[in-house]
Amino acid sequence: MERYRAAERDALFKVEMLEERVREREKEIDSLLQSNNSQRKNTVQVLETLLESERAAHAEANNRAEALSVQLQVTQGKLDELSQELTALKFGEKSTLDSRLRTASHAKRGRTDDYEMGVDSVHDTGINDKVTRANKRSKSTSSPMKFAAPEDGGSVFRGDEQTNSQQTNVEDYTKFTVQKLKQELTSHNFGAELLQLKNPNKKDIVALYEKCVLKKS
Repeated sequence: MERYRAAERDALFKVEMLEERVREREKEIDSLLQSNNSQRKNTVQVLETLLESERAAHAEANNRAEALSVQLQVTQGKLDELSQELTALKFGEKSTLDSRLRTASHAKRGRTDDYEMGVDSVHDTGINDKVTRANKRSKSTSSPMKFAAPEDGGSVFRGDEQTNSQQTNVEDYTKFTVQKLKQELTSHNFGAELLQLKNPNKKDIVALYEKCVLKKS
């Protein structure tokens, strides 16, 4: 009986020991579960915080992008206005400059025309004076008309006939135009001398005609 009782006590003791171990294991499991739950909660909270921060940052970025877009549109509008004003100013300055240049050109052309008319008038007056003096010399030095009897018995006019012909030539060339004088010089093979003149006026061409053609003839 003692053995049975001792065995029973040992068995009960072992059962109690096992139950104690089971309780400890259960406590450990509960502790682990609680710890895991706490970690999960912390992890979820961290993730939710990060997600909220991401949403806030995304919203702020969108707001900044919209503000920058509006500011860019306003700046572009101002640039367009400045460009239009600059174009208008350039066009106005160009128009003013063109007007001044045209006015200056017309004034210069008018002065040049007046100068050339004055030079031509003075030159024509000088030519007329030369012609008048030549006519006077021709009249004072001309001899009376003479007739010579040729072999065939007819009469030939001599004397101032040649002088009158030269006087006619002198009077004719003074009435030539610039183009006619150039043609006369070219026809008498004085084209090279004419080309040597740089921007000649009528006075220069008449002087060249007197120098070359009249002396040649």
